[in-house]
Order: sequence, then structure tokens, then C-alpha cells
Amino acid sequence: MILIIGLFCSLHVNAQISTRKLEAIYLYNFTKYINFPATSGSYVIGVLQEQNIADELQGNLKNKSEIAVKTIKSPSEAKVCNIIYVPKSASSQLAELVSQIEDTGVLIVTEEDLASEGAPVSFVVDGSKLRFKINQLALKKTGLQASSSLLSLAILI
Repeated sequence: MILIIGLFCSLHVNAQISTRKLEAIYLYNFTKYINFPATSGSYVIGVLQEQNIADELQGNLKNKSEIAVKTIKSPSEAKVCNIIYVPKSASSQLAELVSQIEDTGVLIVTEEDLASEGAPVSFVVDGSKLRFKINQLALKKTGLQASSSLLSLAILI
């Protein structure tokens, strides 16, 4: 548990590590500390409408063979993924995406702070640190459960 806390607390936005790389590390750790329904040990992260972001995340996760990153064109394709990453450019589709994945075990993670608008997880920059918010009600609606270790590191709403 100390290792988990140390990893999450050490993730700072600075010149040495890009924000996208930190987001990739968080996404990887979400696969470890969120109880997903029966997976075969491999995960699919879908990026809504942004191929360049999908490529960047895949590059940052290249040593994680259990994770594949793909671009999805619309919210209706979300059910084939374990995690959906919603970049700022696609944030207007959040409501449709939330309605598509309710109780399916798919985690939505947004690049901007949309936790109060129904995103289960949202990245936020707090000073010089990249952090994340967890909307506990929205997470529950997906059918997923976060570990107490992960919840202790999140900004809860």
C-alpha cells in the first residue's frame, strides 16, 4: 500500500514527464485498483475520437502488453472497452457516453474535470500535480468498485 501511495503522490506535472505520460500511468493503475468484471488479464482502453491521443497513450504503455489502446469513433462503441478516455475535444459527448455504458463495467475517465457532470473519474491539475476526482455515485452506476487504497488518493465527490 505504501508503494501505491508513493506512486500516485509522486506523479507531478513537470518538464521531465509529460501530462499524457502521467495520465497513461494513472490509467494503467486504474486497471489494478478498480474491480473490473471478469477480464482475461488484458484491458482495452478506448480513446473517444482522437487517434493522436490513442497513439500517444499506447506509446506510453508500450511495455504493458496486457493493455491495448484503440480509437473509438462514437459512444456506441464503448462497450468493447474496459476504460474509455474522453479527451477535451470530445467532452460534449459525455452524457451520451454515460447513458451507453450504465451498468456495463466500463470506466469513463475524462481529460478535463467533468466529475460533477457524471464522469466516474476525471483528471485535474492541482497546483503542479496531476490528480484525479472520483464521482462515487457515477462509479457505482457503471457497476465498478474502486479499492479503498485508490479512493484514499482521490478527490471524492
